[in-house]
Amino acid sequence: MKSYRVLFINTSNRSSQIVDYDLKEISGPIELGVKLHLEKYESWRKPIYSSDNVVVIGSGLFAGSKLYGSHRFTVVFRSPLTRGLHVASMGGAAYQFRVNADAVVVEGYSRKPLIVTIEGSSNGDVNVSFDEINEEELLAIWRGAGGFKGVYSFQRYLLDRYRDFFNKYISRALLVGPASKYTSMGALFSITIVKGEVDLGSEDYAARGGPGSLLYRAHGVASIIYGGEYDKSVIKPVELTDIRRLNDFFTKLTGKMYLQQVIEHGVKYRFDPKLNTGGTLGGNYPTLKTFVPMFNWNTMYMSQEVREKLYQFIMKHMWEPFNKEAIETKTWKTCGEPCPLACKKIRLGKFKSDYEPYNGCGPLIGVFDIHEAEKVVELVDSYGLDAIEAGNVIAFVFEAIHIGLLNPEEVGLSEKPYFNPDDYKVEFSKRNAELAVELVEKIAWGRNPILRLIGEKGLRSACKVLNILFEERVSKLNTSFNDLAVYAVFGEEGHITPNYYYTVGMIAPLPVLGRYWTLYKGVFIDPEDMAQQCYERAVKELGVDNACFCRFHRGWVEPVIDKLYEVMGINGYESRVRETYKLIAKYQKLAGSEPMFWDSKKTIDIVVRSAFDYRNEKWMNEFSKREVDAVKDWWSRFYAKLEKLVFE
Repeated sequence: MKSYRVLFINTSNRSSQIVDYDLKEISGPIELGVKLHLEKYESWRKPIYSSDNVVVIGSGLFAGSKLYGSHRFTVVFRSPLTRGLHVASMGGAAYQFRVNADAVVVEGYSRKPLIVTIEGSSNGDVNVSFDEINEEELLAIWRGAGGFKGVYSFQRYLLDRYRDFFNKYISRALLVGPASKYTSMGALFSITIVKGEVDLGSEDYAARGGPGSLLYRAHGVASIIYGGEYDKSVIKPVELTDIRRLNDFFTKLTGKMYLQQVIEHGVKYRFDPKLNTGGTLGGNYPTLKTFVPMFNWNTMYMSQEVREKLYQFIMKHMWEPFNKEAIETKTWKTCGEPCPLACKKIRLGKFKSDYEPYNGCGPLIGVFDIHEAEKVVELVDSYGLDAIEAGNVIAFVFEAIHIGLLNPEEVGLSEKPYFNPDDYKVEFSKRNAELAVELVEKIAWGRNPILRLIGEKGLRSACKVLNILFEERVSKLNTSFNDLAVYAVFGEEGHITPNYYYTVGMIAPLPVLGRYWTLYKGVFIDPEDMAQQCYERAVKELGVDNACFCRFHRGWVEPVIDKLYEVMGINGYESRVRETYKLIAKYQKLAGSEPMFWDSKKTIDIVVRSAFDYRNEKWMNEFSKREVDAVKDWWSRFYAKLEKLVFE
């Protein structure tokens, strides 16, 4: 393997071409995306939904090997939410990417929605075809039929229309839902196809930052179908394709057999005998305990007594049913590639249950019954919304209604949610879930002016408009809309809401957030130390993402990743990753999307309260004496240290 092969697809003129990049220059999709956005397209100069804001969808050099977790797609694009360069990823979807290319770059714009088909042949050719679909027909498909809607009904349509292709090859599709047309937080969706039918529970999303919205609104692509045969003369090193040689490789480096490493480091995601559970939902709740974000991040304001009461609701009505319905039944699946972790825990035969979506559409919005939360999660997933962003938006709307900044009818609701944690009962989950479902319908389809404003502009920018529209209420309550929202800040307009971990690392001034490119442990430390640890974690995560490994395998991947690249003929991988992170930071500055000081009171409160909750005596004293000034000092010192780490 001497090059990183890239298929460029132009939707304006329905053309395609192959470009081979020397591995000394490009070793993965993030390196490729950064180079293209910085040099060829200069996308920072263009509007967000410019056709030059290319979407890079790539596999890694280890796809096709015997290495578990090496078949992710990594997606690189300029985010309509952060306004800067962003990365999302999707599990397993590269396993069927047998098209004689390592990555796809989508450029150009089609006025009519397109279904793009990529077909690989055994002689090394790549054939690309373009089929139009009437948008009214697409909308009707998304509305659903036969019990399916959104991305699920669209996938069934594709299976019928392209039945011969799916039957002929090991194949798969990327596709979008209505959220990609009507919002800036649309996801890319993909699900494993087994014997011509969908394998419910194996689906995955590249969602953070809105890549689906960009693919559809900037390029006019509704789906990319791919599969075929590949040129078998392109052979990967035997060390990575022969299991005996692989075991020798790992035993020499680590003293342990390969599979032993995988199982030991992935115990949380498969099954942890210490907790008697598995998966992210099973593992996170017993670990996070009363620090779980609840009621729009208001956990930090609650007494310990209230926190404990709500946490017991979680354990009894979410965690215990999850264990009974998914863990005890051993209904576990993979994302579509062979993997012993089987991290996807499926309840009742069809509900893939992970921590992030279930907490965002559960305790964060005042829903503490897993069977009520699943109604919200399923609709969010069906419409192709980023579940993390959607959960934060719903929680924000609920609290705005609760305190009187919004009236229910202004967002199309008939009544208020129950959003007082002090007197909350688990029975209130049903009403909150029903109201959340109504909000999701309106957000995904742009059916309410306020919700469409939030969906299109993003939460931070929408809040600024709402402050003007409801100026009297803001003044009367002495609370702005921004003050209720939690998000990291980029430039004048950009933002992204955090993953559901109560830690300053999720909102710290870093060039890329909304992913795990940060320290996300529950700690509060001096800003210079925090910046150092966040940077080192970010570099490691970037390296894993560029190689397209699943981060659930990071425990065994990170210690050996440089050696794995040496097998591919690439030396000094860590240095390349650090340089790539530096280039991303440079891009954010060019795009006007560099980190900025927080403009939300609740976000600032997370910083302050974290110091108290994690018992940092020094900063507890600083924040008690001069809260806002001390927070600004912490932010400035963090960012100054980060700049030195990145640029010097």
